[in-house]
Amino acid sequence: MSDRKKNGFSKHGWIEVKGARTHNLKDIDVSIPRGMFVVISGVSGSGKSSLAFDTLYAEGQRRYVESLSSYARQFLGQMKKPDCDSIEGLSPAISIDQKQGSHNPRSTVATVTEMMDYMRLLWARVGLPHCPECDREVSRRTVQEIVDDVLWRFEGHGIAIWSPAIRNRKGTHADLFTALVDQGYLVGKVNGREASFEDPLRLEKNLRHDIDVRIDRMLLTPTNRQRLTEAVESGLRLGAGSVAVESLSSPKPGEDNSEEQRFRTEEGEVIAYSEEFACPTHGAFLPEMSPRVFSFNNPLGACPTCQGLGVERSFSHDLVIDRIATVGEGCIRPFRRSMMSGWYRSQMTQTCEHFGIPTDIPFGELDDDSRDIMLNGSGGEAINFEFNSEKGSSYTMSRPWEGVFSRLTRTYKDTSSERTRSRLTSFMTDEPCTNCLGDKLNDAVCKVTVGGINLPGISKCSVLEALAVVQNWRLGGLDDTWGKLDREAPSSVTVSATEKLDERSMYIGTEIIKEIESRLRFLALVGLDYLTLDRRANTLSGGESQRIRLATQIGTRLTGVMYVLDEPSIGLHPRDNGRLLETLRELTDLGNTLLVVEHDEATMKQA
Repeated sequence: MSDRKKNGFSKHGWIEVKGARTHNLKDIDVSIPRGMFVVISGVSGSGKSSLAFDTLYAEGQRRYVESLSSYARQFLGQMKKPDCDSIEGLSPAISIDQKQGSHNPRSTVATVTEMMDYMRLLWARVGLPHCPECDREVSRRTVQEIVDDVLWRFEGHGIAIWSPAIRNRKGTHADLFTALVDQGYLVGKVNGREASFEDPLRLEKNLRHDIDVRIDRMLLTPTNRQRLTEAVESGLRLGAGSVAVESLSSPKPGEDNSEEQRFRTEEGEVIAYSEEFACPTHGAFLPEMSPRVFSFNNPLGACPTCQGLGVERSFSHDLVIDRIATVGEGCIRPFRRSMMSGWYRSQMTQTCEHFGIPTDIPFGELDDDSRDIMLNGSGGEAINFEFNSEKGSSYTMSRPWEGVFSRLTRTYKDTSSERTRSRLTSFMTDEPCTNCLGDKLNDAVCKVTVGGINLPGISKCSVLEALAVVQNWRLGGLDDTWGKLDREAPSSVTVSATEKLDERSMYIGTEIIKEIESRLRFLALVGLDYLTLDRRANTLSGGESQRIRLATQIGTRLTGVMYVLDEPSIGLHPRDNGRLLETLRELTDLGNTLLVVEHDEATMKQA
């Protein structure tokens, strides 16, 4: 191509390659227009990837790394220069190929797109915490906010201020009663019944108890504000940040209007307050509202049972048990090899003899009780096990049979041998966590909602469902995105249960919601609208991983970069190919060079 034609073809200049000999390239020269969508196509083995990835991308990366300081380069390593005479006009290069993404089981679609970072920030800033026990919304208030609310609600009424000193704890609590009397607190409630702390109270040591202390009672008027403030402060100190106010009924017309008469009337409403995110009724403590608490990779937020994985690894019945083999033939597969000593197999045989379990019929034909004893143990029933040492001596030990699964689990946890642990892993499978049921977060964190949905709830949504949820937050409905996506808006229970955020939440979370929505829209545009946000990254195909990285790059809105892609249309439904091409065009519209190895005819025609 002549210089005159070239100058009219690309306003951004050219990438000039001279004498490229990488792999099977045969000393080729090529000119590639910058700032445009360029496709490299050809038969297998013609050198497409050698030119795109091993020459242009490799040299772009190498030059960028060499521009860094020597201190930074030591962490990135030295990159080999491609076999080429010269390359001019290169930009910093980013490769988006079909290699599988992270193998980390904690990586999900939401984390690799950085969407989870924004969602954690949103939940920390505008989330509404609820008690894990009673599901009531809890909030944190200052002393003056509590006093103002009490005056607004109960002015002119008799009230009592209560402090929850003990919640659901075992013990006689005799020392507490003595301390309360010494401090001047003489009346309270024990397990919901009024009691005098001066009288000897004998509580059952092994039962759980609730103890409330009456801090003060008064006829609430504006002139009593200081007295109310002091009572609330005392109650918060005694109740570890929690206090409750009980409304006492006003006197009826014509009756004794004395203050004492007001306190003899029936009890009314009880309002609980807290300085912390804790339920005053149940004492359930909620975490600090910070982004790290909403991460399943952080101990503060992760489920304590599965440590944030959402699954528990346990021994599988189908993998451990050979149902057509007898006890004598080794029906327990892990016990067939030398990793389990002979004395344990001997224990199993003696257990069968003790309970009269046949050892010469297949395990699958044993009755349920026999199988349960072998697999789960003998309970508390002791068995006299006889053992013979290598020196010929023998001894007897009396103890219960612990069961196959208990033994395997104990060995897996206690062994210091990686070989043993690796072999036992082959008999295990991943099952949903019995505590969090796959939510990955602890109970308190799961009870924090935004627009009526918690973080695990939106994580289980598909990209389209999550996009509808976010638009419900922002608009209370859906916008015109769905026509561009050529999709029907989802109508799942999760989507319909969400609601528009209030003015305060939108003021705080507008920019965060924009970032989440843009990433969801980009994922939908590249044909990944069916993926759920909690889908593990290590279960994605190469094409899905590539399009996720492509959507992420579009969201970063970098300019002046050379992107190198490897067959981005592979695995796409034809109806999604047009949307993919639109997103590729967006990259070039930002001033980037797009170099694509591709065989798809529609893609080549657009280049």
